[in-house]
Amino acid sequence: MWAVVGVWDIDDELIEGLRDQLTAMASGKLALPGFVHGTWTRDGHMIQVYADEASARGYHQDMLDRELVDRPGIRNLVWDVAEVGAESDASGWTDRDGVHHPPPA
Repeated sequence: MWAVVGVWDIDDELIEGLRDQLTAMASGKLALPGFVHGTWTRDGHMIQVYADEASARGYHQDMLDRELVDRPGIRNLVWDVAEVGAESDASGWTDRDGVHHPPPA
């Protein structure tokens, strides 16, 4: 799995308007090639996980090409693609090979 990681510094007068768009941002990713899951914070951080490197890099580049990463009042600090080493949730953890391991009993 591969992740696109973004961090922004957002002007105070724009933050509430962007927070109102989080649901649309999240739901709009469901149809993207290779999209697995994503998390968006209310203060300008996000991580989106993709099944493969090509899908992650494709989304990453598309956002750059459309000039949506860095805009007036929304300064991009981090915009990167990285291989996922592991992830966890309440159901257990998943290794970099995609093998899910349940939590210890």
